[in-house]
Formats: sequence, structure tokens, C-alpha cells
Amino acid sequence: MEDFTITTRLTSKEYAKVMLIGLYKKPGIILTTIFGLYCVVTVMLNNFNIIKFYTDVPYFEIFFGLFLLFAPTLIVIISVRQFLSNKSFQNDIRYTFGENGISVQGLTFKSEFLWVHIIKQKEINNFLILYHTKKLGNFIDKSKLTLDQLQFIKSKVTQK
Repeated sequence: MEDFTITTRLTSKEYAKVMLIGLYKKPGIILTTIFGLYCVVTVMLNNFNIIKFYTDVPYFEIFFGLFLLFAPTLIVIISVRQFLSNKSFQNDIRYTFGENGISVQGLTFKSEFLWVHIIKQKEINNFLILYHTKKLGNFIDKSKLTLDQLQFIKSKVTQK
């Protein structure tokens, strides 16, 4: 396929949405949230005298349950603050896809990645995330790609 280029700008709102959806797809986060919900619901049911679990006010269960419920939100807030701290990510980023790899160019940086260095791909919402380390990847806006271009990118990434 002939080389093609797209230009995107990721907003903090889109980034937060993708992060939150990505977190809630993880089994550990789902189980943690269910356990936090269990703690909060049992405290509420005990408070309304529907069940009798606690003899005293269960402060630990209240705070621990709320912490578990809001932990993904806290993670996203920290991630968005880190995203906003790097001004390079708030400008247009140009991605050029070719047979050998990807070229990523922003206002103050330029990177090139061979396809063999893309270790994983993940689709979340309207984005295709191409990971080149365990926790770092590029957010590609799928709405700016044709179906053939999207299939080309997916075919080049070998899952490891």
C-alpha cells in the first residue's frame, strides 16, 4: 500500500474518556469496583435497618468502599494531568504510515517506529492505540482512516 498521512489532535476530554473505558475493561478494575460497591451498599442497607451487618458505624467500610469506587476516576485524573503537562500532545500530531513503519511528528518532536517495535494494538472507542512499550502508545483516530488503511495498520501489527 502507498504511504498515507493523517493529522490528529487529541483533546483531554477524549483522552479521559478512552482511559476510563480502557480501565473498566480490565477484570481487576471490574472486581475492585464490585467489591467497593458491595461495601457501600452493605453500609447503606445497614443504615436503613434492612440488614444488620455492623454494630457500630462502619467507617472503614465507608471510606474503603468509596475509595475503591472512585479509584479509576482518580487514575484518570492523574493521567489527564500528566497528559496536560506535556504541551506537545495538545497540538496537531501527524502520523505517516508506510510499509516499514510509522513516522510520528509533532510541533517539537519526531519519532519513527518500525512495525516490529509495535508490540500491541487495542481499539477503544474511536481510537486505535498502537503500543511500543507496555504502557506507552500512540492514539490513532480511526475516523480519519479509510477501512483499507485501518486494515493495513492492523495487518502490520503482530500481537506479542
